[in-house]
Amino acid sequence: MKNRIVIWGTNGTDEKVLIALELQTEASKVMLYTFPEALATAEFSGKLMKDWREGRDVEFPEGYTTIERELSVTEGLLPDDLKVDRTDVIQRAQTEWHFVVLSTKLHQVYQHELAEFKEKIQQLSTYDNKVFDGLKAFWDKVQSQSRDRNLFREHADSLRDNINVLFEDLKKLRSKVQEEFMSASSSVADDFNKALDDIDERITAGGQRLGNVFDELKQLQQRYRTARLSNEHRNQIWDRIDGAFKKAKERKFGAGAADEGNAVERRLAGLVDALKRMEESVRRDAEELEFQHKKVSKTEGQLEAQIRMAKIKMIEERLESKRAKVEEIKRTMAELERRSSAAKNKEAKRAEKDNERQKVAAARDAVKAEIDAEIKSRKDDSLFDAASTVIGDVLMDALDTARAVASVTADKVEDAVEAAQDKGADIIEEAAEKGESFLDKARELAGIVAEEAEKAFETAVENVEEAISAATGTDDADQKDAKTKNDTVIVEDTVHKPAPVKGDDSGQ
Repeated sequence: MKNRIVIWGTNGTDEKVLIALELQTEASKVMLYTFPEALATAEFSGKLMKDWREGRDVEFPEGYTTIERELSVTEGLLPDDLKVDRTDVIQRAQTEWHFVVLSTKLHQVYQHELAEFKEKIQQLSTYDNKVFDGLKAFWDKVQSQSRDRNLFREHADSLRDNINVLFEDLKKLRSKVQEEFMSASSSVADDFNKALDDIDERITAGGQRLGNVFDELKQLQQRYRTARLSNEHRNQIWDRIDGAFKKAKERKFGAGAADEGNAVERRLAGLVDALKRMEESVRRDAEELEFQHKKVSKTEGQLEAQIRMAKIKMIEERLESKRAKVEEIKRTMAELERRSSAAKNKEAKRAEKDNERQKVAAARDAVKAEIDAEIKSRKDDSLFDAASTVIGDVLMDALDTARAVASVTADKVEDAVEAAQDKGADIIEEAAEKGESFLDKARELAGIVAEEAEKAFETAVENVEEAISAATGTDDADQKDAKTKNDTVIVEDTVHKPAPVKGDDSGQ
């Protein structure tokens, strides 16, 4: 695309003249030189056509005229008194030169931005990732304009070479920071590994040491999300945290339970990363949009303004799409967090009930041990006192056992109702009816246990009578009196004790 053209024409008095036009790109002006036919000798016109039009200097003879005109889309390149036969050449030059001016101004804008980046980088004492991202976005913008042929190749190549120099300067700064970062990342990873080693030992030991493992793992997971770690350390720590969660769940709830609980957490972690990347992309587009709005107000020329307005429209549409995606991700995260919270609450309730059941079993074992110790310690006491005490304790143990069984059964009913609530309101009524039926069976079971306790009581009485008979050698009459006395003691004892579990509300 040439900045000079030479063409024959006529002036206002119909005299033949040689017309030379030169585009001054920086000033957005056109210099117009006219030579009368007498001056435009064959030699001179040949030099203009060949040398001057190709950009080489040619000495003009005296007697020519000079006109300076503003380059405009609406007004022609030639004044009204000059006419040419090849109007298409003038029209094509006007269109091309207008684009040349716009492209040159775009190049100037980019040169100004490049100078700002150069100044920023020269003032950096340490690597700044924001500057690197900004320079990368600037280079992408230059490439895009070059692909669209809005920049001349020589302009694009010049910008590329200068941008590459700035990238090299930033990479040198980044290499220093990277060494420091890797050292710091290694230290942070060591802290995580020590904590996870301790947690792994407690998971392996099991029992009561599992109590706070899940809370500590969740705290580690929160720290992990904000920790400054290299990609290698980050992947290693994440695998260990995820593995610890699975191992703890398998230890507590059995094989297969770990994968079920971690599905939501893994998806949440993935959405957090996706949201962070999308928000960063939105930020960059917003900055680009702001930049384009600022530049469009300073645009000198319709073509450049049209180019920028088209770019603004594209950026706005891209921003709208990305912002909609951000909102969609946030809604999905909120739903997953709600489900995760519900699952955690359910898990906490299950753990609490398991703990209560363990306490009941431990209390039962303690009562049995206490009975054995009581019997052993009272060998030398009165057989009647020992018998009444032991029989009363046996009866109370039987009643406590009945209550515990009823309580555990009721807990199962509550679990059934909670499960029904999770499955939907449409089956709650059916689940409630099943729960009531189950509760009736629990009461029936508690009654059966109580009857068994009474049978055990009667058996214990008979055993005590036989032991008394063997120890004292009394006759039948004495044994009868002893039985009467023992029955009196038992009746008096049972009068002050609670009725069997059938009438006890604790089983409901």
